[in-house]
Amino acid sequence: MSDKEDKQNMAKTTRKSETSTTEAKPAPRRKTAAAPVAGARKVTTRRRTKTELEIAPASAIADDRPARTDRPVAAAPVSEPTHGEIAARAHDIFLRRGATNGHAAHDWFQAKAELLQERGLKG
Repeated sequence: MSDKEDKQNMAKTTRKSETSTTEAKPAPRRKTAAAPVAGARKVTTRRRTKTELEIAPASAIADDRPARTDRPVAAAPVSEPTHGEIAARAHDIFLRRGATNGHAAHDWFQAKAELLQERGLKG
């Protein structure tokens, strides 16, 4: 290669790595609210507040109608014990046994069986 070709190649690579200030543009800025015009009236909005009737519970409102007693009241549905309930009962069993380790699974199954029996789900 000749010196002339070397200079041309060097110039090409140098130009590519240079950054121009005209290429980099700053990010667009948000528009801000214009200053209030002199003599203009400011408009404000208010949030609606709840009235006493909207705040008061239904039981606090007087009702002249007699209570309906002709319908039987349904019992709450019986459900399986939750993980937390079983864990609490198993911990109680652990403490009653003297807090000795090594019987965690037995305590868990005993706790679940007791809760199911109390709820009448399984005997």
